Amino acid sequence: MAPSPPNLPTEPGVVTLTEAERKSGSWSRANLQRALEFMHRDGLLVMSGIIDPADLVKLRDNMVKTSDEIQVLKTSPTQFNHGIKSNFLQAPPLADPDLRFPSVFQNPFCVQIAEGYLGSGLCMPFITANTAIKKTTQAQPIHKDTSFVHPCAPFMMIANFLLSDFMPENGSTEFWLGSHNSTLPVEQMWRSKESKVPTCDIRPEILEERRLSRAPCQVRVPFGSVLFRDVRTWHRGMPNPSDEDRIMVAVAYQSSWFTRDRRFKAPESARALLTGNPKVEPLCDFLPDEKWLEICQQWGNGEPMDLVYGPNSEDYVTISDVKEEDKVLNLNFNEFAKG
Repeated sequence: MAPSPPNLPTEPGVVTLTEAERKSGSWSRANLQRALEFMHRDGLLVMSGIIDPADLVKLRDNMVKTSDEIQVLKTSPTQFNHGIKSNFLQAPPLADPDLRFPSVFQNPFCVQIAEGYLGSGLCMPFITANTAIKKTTQAQPIHKDTSFVHPCAPFMMIANFLLSDFMPENGSTEFWLGSHNSTLPVEQMWRSKESKVPTCDIRPEILEERRLSRAPCQVRVPFGSVLFRDVRTWHRGMPNPSDEDRIMVAVAYQSSWFTRDRRFKAPESARALLTGNPKVEPLCDFLPDEKWLEICQQWGNGEPMDLVYGPNSEDYVTISDVKEEDKVLNLNFNEFAKG
């Protein structure tokens, strides 16, 4: 990891949709350039004004009730992100026609930026939601969302639709801006020298080196905003000390050239929406709604909705493959986490 240039901000850049852009259905040349500059510089972008907040309120009202219901069913650490009982994944209500908002699941302003950053021929590798549980105290380890030897080029990004204010008081994420730019798989730690893939956790000495040139920030972003993040950007989920669960819906986009080994599951009734944009191919298996509703909240290692989007290691090669002698073992890796 090369040090960051001096005097760069630790807060993410913001691009705000104008009324003219809203009417035209696309970003202006100038705002598209601004968004892409932020993405390439920081690996994180805040988009303001690209969605009607009323859609997000309806999703929040539904999904907070669901989070309360499914939390009581979670009995194993493997059902939580990184094996830590402060954060878990849940499915958005894709089977509910009244909550299947194109503004979230096919947002044209997100697609335009994703095309600019990742190229044409986009794929959609997954849809999920991230829930920071209320009254928690544990933080995740600092990591990338790549528990595999990732390409050294932009290949996947995630749009997070914030269903509430996103602030330290309710467990907003800590981001290490710009870390995606020169990060390498050799900076990740491994379960063993024989492991085929690394864990997603970053080596401690690399973290401290980076902290000296561009410190991390637990962000503060208002409700109604949408975050775009390169999956290689270092980050960690933080505890939520508030009295309410904090939820954000995640819609992912990936480059056409990246492996399509994995597929997510969606209800048949969402097919028209998810396949309706010729610019985005969903990497998705559609299930009868009744079947999907039976399994849609079963996330975690080995469960039906297990979120796996890395390549099959047998036929996947990158220029950043790590030699066995260069593998640093993750002696503190949580046995209940992935990687």
